[in-house]
Order: sequence, then structure tokens, then C-alpha cells
Amino acid sequence: MQDAEQHPGMARAVEFFGSQAKLVEAIGCFSQQTISRILNRENEPSAELAVAIHTASNGNVPKWKIRPDLFEAPASAEVA
Repeated sequence: MQDAEQHPGMARAVEFFGSQAKLVEAIGCFSQQTISRILNRENEPSAELAVAIHTASNGNVPKWKIRPDLFEAPASAEVA
């Protein structure tokens, strides 16, 4: 079960890739420390990070799950 304080979109990304380190390796442009701070809500994820995760995961972790304030979910998306 994910921690209630964690960013849900980032938690999904870490789970998808298997670890924070593997997420960093997949996106290649952020440090593990940055990912940890965002995951634990110490920092806000950037639009660049949301797009990088979306791209690296082939859409399995959609950018709108990382930054719903910037990217609108498609009408067909489940709100889970």
C-alpha cells in the first residue's frame, strides 16, 4: 500500500519502473534525490518531468497523473 503522503502519480511511476533508481535511468535527466523529494511531496514535479515519465513509460504513467493541473486527462481515461 502506498504512503498517503506520497505523490500518487510519482508513486505509480516508481512502481512501474521498479525503483527510483530505475526511473531515473529510464528518463535520464533527473537525479534520484530529485525523484525522492517529489515522491515525498517536498518538491512539485515539473512539466518536463511529467512528459519524460510519460514518454519513457510509453504512456503507462500518463503525464496528467503527474501534473493534473497542467495536462488534462482524456475523456476516455478512468479516474482511478
